Amino acid sequence: MRRISITFAFVISFLNVFGQDAISDSLALAQYQDSLAQRQAYIDSLLSVKPLFALSPEYYKERYNGGDLTYKITDNKGDGFDSLYGTRNLRPILYGVAYRGGANNYYHKENKRNNHNPLPDDGIRNLCVEGFSASIYLYQENFDTAPPVDSCACVHGGLNDMQYYQYDYFDNQHIYEMLKLVRNSAINDSVGPVYLHCWNGWHASGLLAALTLRQFCGMSKWDAINYWDINTDGANNSPRYQKIREIIKDFEPYPDLMISDSLGNRICPPMPEFIDSSEIHVEVEHLVYVPESIPVGFSIVLYNTSFASGQASFSNPDGNQDLQNLLTALKEQPELKVEIGGYTDNSGSYSKNVQISAQRAKFVYNWLLRKGIDQSRISYKGYGPAKPLYSNRYKSTRAGNRRIEVKVLEKKVDNMDVLVDQGETPVETKRKDSLETLKIGQSMVLSGVNFEPNQVVLTDSSKLYLDSLIVKIKALQGNGFKVEIGGHTDKSGLEELNILLSQQRAEAVYNYLIEKGVKAKYISWKGYGSEHPIESNKYQWGREINRRVEITLLSKANS
Repeated sequence: MRRISITFAFVISFLNVFGQDAISDSLALAQYQDSLAQRQAYIDSLLSVKPLFALSPEYYKERYNGGDLTYKITDNKGDGFDSLYGTRNLRPILYGVAYRGGANNYYHKENKRNNHNPLPDDGIRNLCVEGFSASIYLYQENFDTAPPVDSCACVHGGLNDMQYYQYDYFDNQHIYEMLKLVRNSAINDSVGPVYLHCWNGWHASGLLAALTLRQFCGMSKWDAINYWDINTDGANNSPRYQKIREIIKDFEPYPDLMISDSLGNRICPPMPEFIDSSEIHVEVEHLVYVPESIPVGFSIVLYNTSFASGQASFSNPDGNQDLQNLLTALKEQPELKVEIGGYTDNSGSYSKNVQISAQRAKFVYNWLLRKGIDQSRISYKGYGPAKPLYSNRYKSTRAGNRRIEVKVLEKKVDNMDVLVDQGETPVETKRKDSLETLKIGQSMVLSGVNFEPNQVVLTDSSKLYLDSLIVKIKALQGNGFKVEIGGHTDKSGLEELNILLSQQRAEAVYNYLIEKGVKAKYISWKGYGSEHPIESNKYQWGREINRRVEITLLSKANS
C-alpha cells in the first residue's frame, strides 16, 4: 500500500528550517519566528473551523440524486456532475460511504492522456472538495506520477484532508484494509466517503464494490456476481474475468467489520427493478481502450454506422467515429485481425440481400485499406438478413438490421492470470489442469472450443485450439488410454433439444480429432445436456460458462 499526502505541518517545518538558515540577526530571527507563529495560528484556525453540517449518507443521497446500484453520477466520458469531473462511471456502492468508478484520462477535455493512469489533478481536487476522506487506486501502474493531495475547502464549510492510497485489488490483506476504511466512513458521519477506482470504473472497482456489498449489505454471492456483470457496461466477455467471479463467490465477510442492520438499511442502495440492456452492450470503442475484454470470436456491432435501404455506402466515412475507433484499434494492435461482416433487413430477395451485405462490408474494408491497413489483417463477408438484431416487422426497427459487425479473428494473446496487463504482480489463481496432469475421472473444460449460438460447426479458432490438444493426445495415447469428449449446455429451452445440441457439439469435436489422426479406440463422445452445470444457470454469465465441451480422462495408458 502506498499513500500520497501533503500536510501543513510539513510546509511549516520546511519554512522553519529554511528561515533559520537565512536569518542571522537575532532581532530579525525573532520577527521571523513571530510571523511563523502568526502563520501557524492562521492555519490552526482554518483546521479548527467547524463544518456547517455532517457528511451523512442522507446528505450524499440527496446531493447525488439517490440512485440504485447501476445509477451513474458521472458517465463514461466523465460528464454528468461538474463537481466530480475527473472521474468516470462513478456509481454509488453505499450512500455517503463508498463510491466506485474510474479515472477520466482517456476522455478528458483538457488533459487527455493514456487510460492507464491514476486520477488527474481535477479529479483529486474535486473529490476532496466533495468531502471524500479517501480515494483508492486499485492498480499499481503510474501511481508514482499521481499529483500530491493537499487539504482543501470542503462543501460542508470546513477543511478536508483527503488521502490518496494505492491498494492491490488482488491482495487479500489490501482488500481487508479497504473494507476497514469503508467501515470507518460508515460508522462515523464526520468521515467522508471512500472512492474506489480503477481505469474505467468496471472491473477492479466492480470487484471491490461487490465485496463491499457482500460485507455490509448481506448481498448473496450470486447476486453480487450478477451485479458485477451488469456494471461492466458489456465489457465482461473475456475468459480472464472468470477469476473475478470466483473471488466474489468465495469471499466470506469479516466478522470484525460487521455493521448493524439499521445502518445497513440506511446506506445500502437497491438493485434496479429493470435493466436497460441498451446500456450494457459492447461498442467498438472497447476494442481501443479495453481490448483485453474482447475475446477472439466475439462480434461488435458498429452502432453508429448505418446504411439507407438498398444502399451499400454512405457519405463521409472519415467522419464516422465507429470507423475511426476501428482504425485506431488496428493501428495500435498489430496482432489484431478482424472480419468485416455486412448485414441487411429481410426486405427483398435473399440472394440480393446477401449481395448488398457483402458490398456494405467491402465498403468498410476498402476504406481501411485506403487508411493503410494491410489486407492480410482484414477480410469481409456478407451475411444478408441473418441474425437480425431488431424486429423486421416495422420500418423504424428494420433500419437497425442494416449494419456492420466486426468479428475479432486474432489478437494479442491475453494473460489469463491477470485482470489487466500492467506489468505488476499477477492475481493468484487456482492451478489450471492440463491433459497431462488429469487424474482418472477428472475433466477439463476445452476453453478454446466455442460455437455460435445454436450452431454445431467448429469455428476456425476452435480448430486451432484443438490442433494443440491433438498433439498432446497423440503423445499420451497407448494401450489402455481412453478419453471422453462431453458436450454440455445451459438450462435454457427444452431439455430434449439441449441433449441433442450437446451431443452434436461433442460429436463435432470427436470427428475433428479423428480427421486429424487420433485413433477412434482412444476417444469417445457423449452429450449431457444441462445435467452437469458448473455455475448457476440463474444468470447469463453462468449460462455462458455452462455451454461448454469437456474432455474426461477415463483411463491411462499402460506403463
